[in-house]
Amino acid sequence: MSNKVGDLNIPTNKKLNKINFVTAFTKPYRQNGNWDLKNGYTVRPRDMYSQKDEFLYIEEDSEYDDEIPKKPTDKRTTDDLGTCTTALGVVCVIFLPISAILITVGASTPYWYDTAGTHSLGLFQRCDLSTSTCEYIDTFLSTASSDMNFTWKLVTGLTLSGACLLLMAALFSCCYLSCKEINFSKASYGMLISVVIMLGAGCALSGTVLMTSYYITNLQTWTLDWSFYTAAVGSGMSFLVFCIYIIYVFLLTFSD
Repeated sequence: MSNKVGDLNIPTNKKLNKINFVTAFTKPYRQNGNWDLKNGYTVRPRDMYSQKDEFLYIEEDSEYDDEIPKKPTDKRTTDDLGTCTTALGVVCVIFLPISAILITVGASTPYWYDTAGTHSLGLFQRCDLSTSTCEYIDTFLSTASSDMNFTWKLVTGLTLSGACLLLMAALFSCCYLSCKEINFSKASYGMLISVVIMLGAGCALSGTVLMTSYYITNLQTWTLDWSFYTAAVGSGMSFLVFCIYIIYVFLLTFSD
């Protein structure tokens, strides 16, 4: 019985895979010059084979299929994702910066409260509606109660922190989605960006809720104005983006 690979009787009715004989389980033996694989393979020296015998033919669905190293082109990319998963990523990239911009606009404009038609209050300025002049909010807060002073500064810090975190997450998301290859690093970065979005949305929502609570308990004679509602809409949108982003990263990591 010949032990030459070329003498094997290959069934013609089965699909065969052409595999380079230099595989993970033969490479060490080649390097050592030892061809005695002790598993039914040839024990003849390498120089006794022709070039055509450098390939091993095995049947499809063989037990060795799982041991065949994959080519770099076999790695998953974002092009392999389904339409719904891709759409979730696009939604996040679009609405994440929008939510950050809304919060920033709300925080920077002086129209959180309308004080009975005489003044408008923002996080940083107090404006006289009759003269259209504005002054820093610190001048007004110096004469206000300690509770209002503390609440105002806390809401300002939370809102600005949320806006900065969301803007940073929006920038990172653009870079993240531009990376095509899906691997452990991409999944880890996705979870990190999700945490940043969660912190940003949490800060913005906390500031909005805190200001609303203070309004209900102390400032019912005043009126909430459009700057407050702009920041509130941005905060709610950022929370929805966080939920969608978590789903996107999960599907990107675990979907086939």
